[in-house]
Amino acid sequence: MALILLGAMSLIWSDKARSMVLPTSNHGFEVSNVLVNYTQVIALGFGVVVTLFTGLFLRFTNLGTAMRALANDREITATLGVPVRRVEAAAWAGSGLLSGAAGLLLSNLVGLDAATLTFLVISSLAATLIGRLRSIYVTFAAAMVVGLVNALITPILSISQYRDMTPFVLATIALLVLSGRRGSALAGRAG
Repeated sequence: MALILLGAMSLIWSDKARSMVLPTSNHGFEVSNVLVNYTQVIALGFGVVVTLFTGLFLRFTNLGTAMRALANDREITATLGVPVRRVEAAAWAGSGLLSGAAGLLLSNLVGLDAATLTFLVISSLAATLIGRLRSIYVTFAAAMVVGLVNALITPILSISQYRDMTPFVLATIALLVLSGRRGSALAGRAG
């Protein structure tokens, strides 16, 4: 299938590298002397919609319930008669579509070089750790905080060279705070 798709793509398009420029990339508005382009607004809206839709999908649909069950325990889910391969295929298809849409927005916002994308993945993982792999809404809020703190550190010359550490620092602080709350809750139950 991959060879057929690659062959079709080479017939339709040439092999010369192209860059897609969305018409929204050069236009925007200012908020407190910060230029915000419409691609950034679209990306934020896309993130909000995807977060809400995914949360509702996982909670209220049969396929979403099957995906959550599969994530918790694959063997028990298969024993209950859930078509594991179909659920996995649906999860891969959905994540592929979302990744493609995000890639279109990212190519316009930050470019598609390997170093930039690596640091975006690290920021995403930090937000996921703050959400503790439990809540998509907390993860979205954590991603917003990580992005805002990273952007706010940029103009500060004395620490701007360390801004790539922002996701690690925020994830570490959040995990320490959350583990402290968990420890005090466990001590309260034991007492």
